[in-house]
Amino acid sequence: MLNVRFLHFPDATPYRKELNKLLKGCGLEIKFTRLTNKYLSLSERSKIANNFKADYFLSIHVNSTKDKSVRGIEVWQYSNGYAKLNEFSSSLCEDISKIFNVRNREVKLSKELSVLKHTKMAACLVEVDFISNIAAESDLKVENNIKAVASVIRDNLIELFGLKKVDTDRLYKVCIGAYKEKKNAINQMEIAKSKGFSDIYIT
Repeated sequence: MLNVRFLHFPDATPYRKELNKLLKGCGLEIKFTRLTNKYLSLSERSKIANNFKADYFLSIHVNSTKDKSVRGIEVWQYSNGYAKLNEFSSSLCEDISKIFNVRNREVKLSKELSVLKHTKMAACLVEVDFISNIAAESDLKVENNIKAVASVIRDNLIELFGLKKVDTDRLYKVCIGAYKEKKNAINQMEIAKSKGFSDIYIT
């Protein structure tokens, strides 16, 4: 078992819980600051990470903005001084944006975000779409999307640490169409089911 210290998933509880399940048996020594909605101050989160002596710190969030039209995935870093972290963050942006079929807002730098500023290890913060957008809010609650995002993060962590690839349960979405009338969506779903696509659903 590779003794690697890795840390932190604040916010977005369903994503943390799913990722926690997927990371079991991957050969990583992991510590979550929390697996519930219990609030921890930003300084407490950084302190836990530093005391754990993590090699990497990953924070998972859901974004929000006053402009309700905005969607997309972005990852924040304190600097771009870690080549492996840069590659990890860039890959996360690309892979998660494909799950939701939204804009890849790419890797951004900030000296102001507390958990990036006060952790002593390479750190990044991923914003999984904008909950302020009505469509995104709906997509973020879909169980298959939660599992797909967790799988993408797990797979990229395996790449980051150079571990052996595990069997993936990544999900691939197929969109047949979008309809203003719900009855049309239901009709299309029934057609697909009649052709053997039993796991189809309406979002």
